[in-house]
Amino acid sequence: MNNTEMVKEIERYEAELVSILARYDKDYHIDRRDDPILRQIIHELIDLFNDSLGKNSYTYQIASEFNAGTANEFRRPSFKSVENIISVVRAALTRFKRNPELFDRKRAQENLVHRENIFVIHGRDEAKWRELKDILRSEFRLNPIILQEQADAGCKTVIEKFEHYAEQCSYAIAIFTPDDEVASGSETYLQARPNVIYEIGWFCGRQGRSGVMLLLKEGTSVFSDFGGIIQKRFVNNVSERITEIRKDLVAAGVLEDD
Repeated sequence: MNNTEMVKEIERYEAELVSILARYDKDYHIDRRDDPILRQIIHELIDLFNDSLGKNSYTYQIASEFNAGTANEFRRPSFKSVENIISVVRAALTRFKRNPELFDRKRAQENLVHRENIFVIHGRDEAKWRELKDILRSEFRLNPIILQEQADAGCKTVIEKFEHYAEQCSYAIAIFTPDDEVASGSETYLQARPNVIYEIGWFCGRQGRSGVMLLLKEGTSVFSDFGGIIQKRFVNNVSERITEIRKDLVAAGVLEDD
């Protein structure tokens, strides 16, 4: 959504709020049919501002005015609260119209952060993912996202937390280390942890195989399904492939070509 689309969307909500306000009765009580509609509009407005601006004062003001307006014996929004919410919406409209570049600048900043976030998928070998983390941060000036180091962010399950942070990343690097022994008939082989396989599959589905790199420690079996993913094999240390990693990050648009 660009600035022009944002303005039109806010204007639409402004018109709906004005219409609801006009239907209050002579005692300043909201029409019962409008009560659920107004509540939905408030939720949608808050989501719109949060999604577009991140943390912002408009969301806080709208929520505060609505909560204050329902703090009565009927728990229904007061006439004055809707008036105040309309004032907040109009103030936002004025700001966007006067500063059309504001929304675009915010989006550009978010895209830059998004590009720099690299999700590190790993198993039990802590030394290897810490080595990769250090390389991404010190050598490439990128922001490695290690799931266990992130706050829960209100997520109730590990999968929710994974998806929350994965969606903020432009690229993923998975380290396949021989963590699990698998028996197949008379043969046994070593493969990566199930969470590693799930997470790399998620990124392949969301960003395509070109948005994922696989660092494979010698001795680790890999599914044939991962044949189309960029693979870098190393014997002892991730740093053995640092030059190739840089080249592929440049090719993916994550790093600038020096």
